Amino acid sequence: MKTIAIGAEATIMRDGNEIVKRRDRKGYRINELDSVLRSKRSKQEFSIMQKCFRAGLAVPMPISLSDDGYSIRMGFIDGMPLAFAFDAAVMPSVGVEIARMHGLGIVHGDLTTANVMLANGRAYIIDFGLGFFSSKDEDRATDLFIMKNALKSKHPSEHETAYTRFLDAYKETIGKEFKGVKTHLRDIELRGRYHENG
Repeated sequence: MKTIAIGAEATIMRDGNEIVKRRDRKGYRINELDSVLRSKRSKQEFSIMQKCFRAGLAVPMPISLSDDGYSIRMGFIDGMPLAFAFDAAVMPSVGVEIARMHGLGIVHGDLTTANVMLANGRAYIIDFGLGFFSSKDEDRATDLFIMKNALKSKHPSEHETAYTRFLDAYKETIGKEFKGVKTHLRDIELRGRYHENG
C-alpha cells in the first residue's frame, strides 16, 4: 500500500483500486479512550457511507471495516478534488447530492470543495470523518454555511454565483423541508457577521 495523505485524524493509503483510511492513535489520549473513539468514529463513518451508497448517492463505495474498527476500506475514485479544479457549473449537482444526503438524515460536517471529487462526469462527496446522523434543520443549515464560507475563502471570484447555484439546486431537491433550514441558515449567517464585526 502507498500512503497518499496524512491528516489530523487519519492516514489515507491506496491499495490498487481501493483506498484504506486508518484512524491513527492519538498519543495524548488514554489508550482505552483512544481505542473506543477511533473505533466508534470509523464505524459511524462506514455506516454513513453504506447508507449513502445504497441510496445511490455519489460517494466512494464502502467495502469493509477492519476487525479492530480503526480502518475503512473503500473504492478508489480516480478524479480531481473540486478545490483544485473549481468550476461553478458543478455546484448544482453538489447541491442535489447534499439535499439527498440530508434527506437520509445524514450531515456531512466538513462540507468544502476539498471534499468534493470530480470523476466520471459526477461530483462525488468524500470524507465523512466528521459526519453524523441528524435530521435537525440547524445541523443541515450548518453544512450549507460551511460550504458558503469555503467558497468565499477558496474561490472568491466565483463564490456568489457558485453558492447561488448550489443553494438553488439544494432547495429544489429538498423541497418543503427547506423552510426550516432557511430559518436556521439565516440565524447562523447573522451570528457569523456579528463575530466578524465584533
